[in-house]
Amino acid sequence: MTGKLKVGVVSANWGMRAHLPAWHATGGAEVVAVCTARRETAEAAARDFGVARPYWDAFAMCADPDLDIIDIGTRPDLRMPMVLAALEHGKHVFASANFAPDLTSARRMRDAARAAGTVCALDSVFAWQAAHRQVKRLVETGTAGTPFAVNARLHISHFATPTAGGSGWRWFGVKKHGASAMRNLGTHSLHLLTWLLGPVEAVVGQTMIARKKWVFDDGTSMRPEVDDTAQLLLRFASGAMGTLALGWSSPGKSGWQMEISGQAMTLMTRDDQGFACGPRLELLGAGNGDTLQPLQIDPDLAEPAGLFFSDTPAIPQIYDIAPALQQMLRAIREGGVAVPDFEAAFHVEAILDAALRSSETGQWASVLRD
Repeated sequence: MTGKLKVGVVSANWGMRAHLPAWHATGGAEVVAVCTARRETAEAAARDFGVARPYWDAFAMCADPDLDIIDIGTRPDLRMPMVLAALEHGKHVFASANFAPDLTSARRMRDAARAAGTVCALDSVFAWQAAHRQVKRLVETGTAGTPFAVNARLHISHFATPTAGGSGWRWFGVKKHGASAMRNLGTHSLHLLTWLLGPVEAVVGQTMIARKKWVFDDGTSMRPEVDDTAQLLLRFASGAMGTLALGWSSPGKSGWQMEISGQAMTLMTRDDQGFACGPRLELLGAGNGDTLQPLQIDPDLAEPAGLFFSDTPAIPQIYDIAPALQQMLRAIREGGVAVPDFEAAFHVEAILDAALRSSETGQWASVLRD
């Protein structure tokens, strides 16, 4: 397969502002189509972002024979039919991180991806941040020793103040749409933890709605139906154990922190400005009882070859998304799988499903493997 692959993006918001420049930074793909729910918004997005073809019917875009990849950034409860349509037409798929509203939907998309044989990936990109890839290298080379424990937390203030999220994020609080602090923040965190430490076999989960009312910047308010705070106790198949604390309505955003204890080293990554973002992510480590100190990141991980940014991205997460897309394109051209792929997505959904079951019983719940 030669030449640039052609991408159609479902989403004029994050898809155009973050994914489009990340696709173009790879040098191997070009966004040529954009789809929104209405003709006027699709045509406006195409005009504003220099995209050739506007669509206001996602299924028509999925059927376009000129497109190689469909990038689907819709809500979890709307996503599955679009993913299935794209796969039926033999497209490669890049989907939003909160993969599905439930395990049944996750299984259908995972099975459809298996049948299609195309490359499918998620924009859960913590694994593509340089500090986390350095952690992976230190674990795989044995430098850190065998990991036996991990403690991670992700606390942001998205729904803590009227201006943090804004009224456009109201749908996050409606249960049927498939979002929650555990599902959204947990998805990103668990994709990283399982990439580093392997599959989870059992979990204890606890959730709550700590902030009973959300007030938005337009003066409206709502009572959320979904958890804004969650904690998970994890048992990995490797024998390692872990904890994960999540919250998206914290009064102060303490951000991301992960600490992995290996037999030879303790490794920590942190970003106290909010949702973990690669350019801000610090890496620390130590062994022999020493105090944690900043660690160097290998140059090939700090600045991946083959990525070209025309200027400093307005959205810093583009630096994280671009290497994930680059690896997806490599898998399409040379063979292999994306990181994370739909198999990993199903496993994370199975962990979340077990956590929800555990929250109802107060007992350990086994993670489904099939």
